[in-house]
Amino acid sequence: MIPKHRARVNHRDALLDALKSLISEGSVHDVTLEGVAARAGVTKGGLIYHFKSKEALLHGLVERMRHRVDAYCIDTTLEPRAALKNFLISRIDYAFSIDQKEKQVMANLLAAAASYPSLLTPVRAMYDNNGAGSLAGIANSAGLTLSVWTALDGFLLLEMLNIRRFSELERQQMKDNLVALVERQFAAPD
Repeated sequence: MIPKHRARVNHRDALLDALKSLISEGSVHDVTLEGVAARAGVTKGGLIYHFKSKEALLHGLVERMRHRVDAYCIDTTLEPRAALKNFLISRIDYAFSIDQKEKQVMANLLAAAASYPSLLTPVRAMYDNNGAGSLAGIANSAGLTLSVWTALDGFLLLEMLNIRRFSELERQQMKDNLVALVERQFAAPD
């Protein structure tokens, strides 16, 4: 028998998975709580247990996405200089590994931020509390850290918004150059 707490966690994840699937197919504004509940195989009451509103549901998805990026990029066991190098290289790798469906979800969530400005709160926290925020002063690397992060965000925005599609060769060259910049910064002694 599955403990009730675990079933609740699984329902929460199922609801977020359903929301993500629906957002990848269309506008956030077309998503309804009933539609998310139905897609997840959960009652509307079960959805409301976890998320009191559509905004809370959207916020939950953005938070989960942010935590996944953090889990991929942040290693708290490393000393600060190695942690920053690891963060930057992992962030580069992550940005270039995001598939088109995920970019569509991100673009639709960004568009939804016009109606739900609180969706940007976890994103701001990501910039303020880790990587670029707390590690940037290490090894005189604030400029590099912010430059790499800004370049990655620009790359993602161009692809997310279908402004520019880069070829595989272009993507690999950009990735290789960004990694080389980081490697060069951290090859030099403090």
